[in-house]
Amino acid sequence: MLPLIQAQTGKQYKVESLKSLKSLSKRLAILGLNTGVLIELVALYKHGAVIKTPFGNIALGADLLDSILVTLV
Repeated sequence: MLPLIQAQTGKQYKVESLKSLKSLSKRLAILGLNTGVLIELVALYKHGAVIKTPFGNIALGADLLDSILVTLV
């Protein structure tokens, strides 16, 4: 498992774990992103990332990228 911040763009990953997110804004930011969901890292920036999920694309802030643990599919 690796944090999403260390993932490579263009590859597919499976969400294995979401670390404890205490603030409501962080929990709302990943709404629809659950354990077991397959995602693709579309773009990774120093200020965040864009991921593709079965429900559409989600933009995430840099503060969330360490909270999402994934494995390569």
